[in-house]
Amino acid sequence: MHPVSSPLIRATMPLRRRLVPYAWGLAAVACAGGIAYGLEKVLPLPNLSLVFLSAVLLVAMRYGAVPAIYAGLLSSAVYNFFFTEPTFTFFVEHEADSLTLAFFLAVAALTGHLTGGVRGQLVTTRRAARRAALLYAFSSKVAAASDLGEVVEAVRGHAAETLGAEVMVLLPLPGRAGGPDLTELSAADAAAADIAWRSAEPAGRAARACPDAERLYMPLTTARGRVGLLGLTFADRRRAVSPEDEELLRAVADQAAVAVERAQLAAAAEDARLITETESLRTALLSSISHDLRTPLVSVIGSATTLSTVGGVIPQEERADLVRTILEEARRLDRFVRNLLDMTRLSHGGLRLRRDWVDIADVIGHAVAATRDLLGAFRLKVTVDPAVPLVFADPVLLEQVLVNTLDNAAKYSPPGGRIGIVVAWRHGAAEIRVADDGPGIPEADRERVFDMFHRVRAGDTQAAGTGLGLSICRGLVAAHGGTIRAEAGAGGVGTEIIVTLPSSLPPPDDGDDEGDVA
Repeated sequence: MHPVSSPLIRATMPLRRRLVPYAWGLAAVACAGGIAYGLEKVLPLPNLSLVFLSAVLLVAMRYGAVPAIYAGLLSSAVYNFFFTEPTFTFFVEHEADSLTLAFFLAVAALTGHLTGGVRGQLVTTRRAARRAALLYAFSSKVAAASDLGEVVEAVRGHAAETLGAEVMVLLPLPGRAGGPDLTELSAADAAAADIAWRSAEPAGRAARACPDAERLYMPLTTARGRVGLLGLTFADRRRAVSPEDEELLRAVADQAAVAVERAQLAAAAEDARLITETESLRTALLSSISHDLRTPLVSVIGSATTLSTVGGVIPQEERADLVRTILEEARRLDRFVRNLLDMTRLSHGGLRLRRDWVDIADVIGHAVAATRDLLGAFRLKVTVDPAVPLVFADPVLLEQVLVNTLDNAAKYSPPGGRIGIVVAWRHGAAEIRVADDGPGIPEADRERVFDMFHRVRAGDTQAAGTGLGLSICRGLVAAHGGTIRAEAGAGGVGTEIIVTLPSSLPPPDDGDDEGDVA
């Protein structure tokens, strides 16, 4: 607070309102005189000054010390004029009456002063309690706000309720150092807002700077600097600002500034986190592409170069091996590119499911055929429970889920190891388990393996891969309304990828329930 050089125009009470306490003091003394006159006629008392002292106390409790002292002086004069000998004069005949008047005046002044002081403290305490309650309610509102927009709405609503004014919040534009955008304001208001921003002091209506503006602009300032402006339009356009108003205005502005700054810092932290994650994904993607494109391309180029240069002189069997290498590596590149395209479609919501009633055994057969070159060095065992009904799924995408899980199992299983596929019907859903004999996945990483580009360090240091396969599986399975998870293999050896697909009874034989579900 700046009581001496405040930039706000302090409220000046109208003369009529300032005279009200003294008018009530006069009325109280007049009533006390009437009561004293009646008591003297009906029940003579040795000292009627106590009646006037009661009037002084009432005025002190209602209006404070100065009106009480005024009532005390007036009571002394009335008591002297009407109730001391000689009556109807201000002359005091007896010395005892003079002492009585002197003591009465002193007691009235002291009592009025003390009572007025107590009343002032009570008023101050009530104001402080009200202000604390309002600020606590405001803190609760802004604490519950999760972003800058909600903070601004909480500031506007609470400030309007607390200050009895229409409130607008002006914030600096992102990347703008010169303050908020003032183009929507009138010339007078823009000037007032600019002064408030540059001087960090209130400006506009009810302030000494730019009092012709429509609004009063309060700067929102924290230890880090200015974060915005509050623009207030009071219902009473002629309203000035009392010391209590100014104190409350500054308290609300301080809390609003802290809330806005907190929201801005949280937004900046979130932006920084997104930038960091984006950069991390970009780095992982570039690293993955550089590795997983280069490796098969080197094989393709090497085999093709050999065929083109010395293909006519090498044996037929070696030429067939080179052709087989080119075909296998080309298929590997095709799977890699399809994974990238599928991840793009999943990320942008462009995936469409062409569902049909399919037999999971048929889908598994196609997936095994597509990965024959990968699974040739392993012992593959497929077990399908005949009780598993048809599932309503996209057969192409479901096959891709199985291809990716089989590819993952082949990467981390030792040569000659076991890869098993088990399909069962559990709790109204089809459950597909793909197990391997690899090193397994630590429990802490079993959920993260489905994140993009995540690869378990302990078990995949020698295996090539992008870290996209299982992430795509999760997206495809989720699109079917199913779930996918990783668990330890039987006996704690290897890993089991478990896909669960919800199902309903297949359609009747004479029905046609094919569909295209977006």
